[in-house]
Amino acid sequence: MIPSKSLYLVTCGIALMGSVSVGATYAAEPATPDNTTRLNVTGSGSVDAAPDLVTATLLVQNEATKAVDAQARTNDAAHNAVTKAEKISGFTVLTDSYDVSENRKDNKPSSWTARQTIQIKAKDASALLDLVGKLQASGLLLEGVSWSLSPEHQKDLYRQAEKKAVDDLRSRSNEIAGDLGLRVASISSISVGEPLTARPVAFMARAAMAAPTMRSEDQTVSATIRATVILKPQ
Repeated sequence: MIPSKSLYLVTCGIALMGSVSVGATYAAEPATPDNTTRLNVTGSGSVDAAPDLVTATLLVQNEATKAVDAQARTNDAAHNAVTKAEKISGFTVLTDSYDVSENRKDNKPSSWTARQTIQIKAKDASALLDLVGKLQASGLLLEGVSWSLSPEHQKDLYRQAEKKAVDDLRSRSNEIAGDLGLRVASISSISVGEPLTARPVAFMARAAMAAPTMRSEDQTVSATIRATVILKPQ
């Protein structure tokens, strides 16, 4: 059997994806002079969980004949929206892009449009969507809402997936060794995949005047270990 202590010295990579298959691939090299065989094994584990963080992206936009007027209206509206959101416990508010552009029309006086993007993050989806509806009623545009895993929840799920990957690696190594009439003696090397960025589940709803109705989709956290183990005769 593979020593448990040796296996748990590994830090595994993590990936978020729609589905994960758990299995192993291996390739046995010719026996070495000391009568051992190297076996390359891949173990994986996954955990499904509902995302616990929701992010709403809103756009403040105003048009006026003068750029300064368009900016003033946009700045006031953005300030009011941020103030409302920051008064609610558990909300995180971020201001993103800001731009002012001139609108030119055929044979008509030009005008100016000022835009400010605001992101609001929260774990309480009901409270956030309620605020979104109120902000839309005051003139803001909803560009989108997305679900994702918070960093602390993602880390906890990763640990669970990691343990499953270790168990899968141990089980497959011993099973393959037994099929070959050998036994696992030690671990020669370990390789780990690079972590992937979480992909949020998005819900798009532009210019809706009421808070959107949403249901989050489970996300899968997976960990993968690739190891070379040393086999010896039983």
